[in-house]
Amino acid sequence: MTLLDDLRRVVGPEHVLCDEAARRVYARDSWPVAALRVHHGRPLAAPDAVVLPGDTAEVAAVVGLLYQAGVPIIPFGGGSGVLGGTLPVGGGVVVDTKRLDRVLEINDEGLFVTAQAGILGVDLEKALARAGFTLGHFPQSIDVATIGGFVATRSAGQFSTKYGNIEDIVLALEVVLPEGRVVRTKRTARSSTGPDLKNIFIGSEGTLGIITEVTLRIHVRPEKRETESYEIDTFSEGLEAIRRVMRAGYRPAVVRLYDPLETAHSFKERVTQGKCLLLFVCEGPARLVDLELKAVDEIMAAFPHRRLGPEPGRHWLETRNIVSGLPEFMNQGLVVDTLEVATTWDRVAQLHQAVTERMFKVKGIVSVSAHSSHSYTQGTNLYVTFLALGPDPAEAEDVYQRVWDAAMEACLEVGGTISHHHGVGLQRVKWMPRELGSAAEVLVRLKKALDPKGLMNPGKLFPTDGPAGPSGPSGPTERAGAAGPPGQSEPAGPAESSDRVPGEVG
Repeated sequence: MTLLDDLRRVVGPEHVLCDEAARRVYARDSWPVAALRVHHGRPLAAPDAVVLPGDTAEVAAVVGLLYQAGVPIIPFGGGSGVLGGTLPVGGGVVVDTKRLDRVLEINDEGLFVTAQAGILGVDLEKALARAGFTLGHFPQSIDVATIGGFVATRSAGQFSTKYGNIEDIVLALEVVLPEGRVVRTKRTARSSTGPDLKNIFIGSEGTLGIITEVTLRIHVRPEKRETESYEIDTFSEGLEAIRRVMRAGYRPAVVRLYDPLETAHSFKERVTQGKCLLLFVCEGPARLVDLELKAVDEIMAAFPHRRLGPEPGRHWLETRNIVSGLPEFMNQGLVVDTLEVATTWDRVAQLHQAVTERMFKVKGIVSVSAHSSHSYTQGTNLYVTFLALGPDPAEAEDVYQRVWDAAMEACLEVGGTISHHHGVGLQRVKWMPRELGSAAEVLVRLKKALDPKGLMNPGKLFPTDGPAGPSGPSGPTERAGAAGPPGQSEPAGPAESSDRVPGEVG
């Protein structure tokens, strides 16, 4: 009996996909580099098979079989990652969790929800809304991303200033370890029993195991939501206004500041050219919303500004998840992407200047714009969008990488973090040693302890070859008797072309 036969026995024959079309679909996520390669006719490495287990027991059995056979395992959720985090760089088997899509419990008294990790964020939010609750976690990818993906990539939602990021929301996890064992962390509001073990897996990007079940904090749906917007002269003044709001202890659900170029792009008819837009969304108990709006207005009095009222904020709420199509840019010979960095308040203005100026120096760059969208008492993020010329297939990816290099180098020099919420994937992996510094050794030791064969999502998070790197064993086809060479690379056809790119509202 072959390995594929064993897999079919566990999940059912219809849930083991080896046909060329399925393998091509799972050869990519939403990484613009993969889209560039497809657009220019370059091949993508495809997985050798795709398995769709239906529950935790099946995930454990599948992972155990693959690990014992020495086959790379690539966890897959919604495929919405923008950094190549699910690309099968060395063949192997994709384990798609989307059949694990049930809400298991909504607890009114304890204010938590437990759901399987393959449920889409939008479906979980709808289930909570019917019960009078909200998760408060609204990434731009909510319609197409799974909650397991949220956890695995350490995501941030657009309302994070009030509700926190995913690491603030997770109460407990169930995870299948590389050898197929299932571990569960305790559901509790807080514990002082050593390191918080669930945090090992938050942000691990499938390199330490597969998340199968998540328990999350929930909130009563807000009684009231209001928006307010201001035109402000400079980006630095806007940053200072946000800092004062956060320092005073107010927590609007959304605080967004757009630099002049991005303001002109998204709010051209609403803001004077060359000025910046600063918008707030406040929600919760009506009295709290009224208080926050009044406090924000008082803080804004210290800055030259023009009050724009609620309409720009309402416009943002209505259009926030509408993004530009990547193919139309590539058809025009353009390279486009976004990246997000972050730092503390004492460095954020310097970070904005350093990153944008360095990117503007790259040959072929057309535009660079930025906004701040996730703020904290200690600092904020910068979400940067760039557009560059890349008409030559041989040069398009090179231009893309040079822009990224410029941004990451500038960020590290200033002392910022190279990723606020998109994660690492393949795109950021080479900068991880400098990002983590002396602490990188801890992560490497953890990887070797949990995944000694280096089979879990090879090439991601860890920059070195070998056990934690991209050069792993070949896929299961030669061992399992399936057709086709292991790790076979094939260009994906037009049907697999991405039609979205993370836009200015992320």
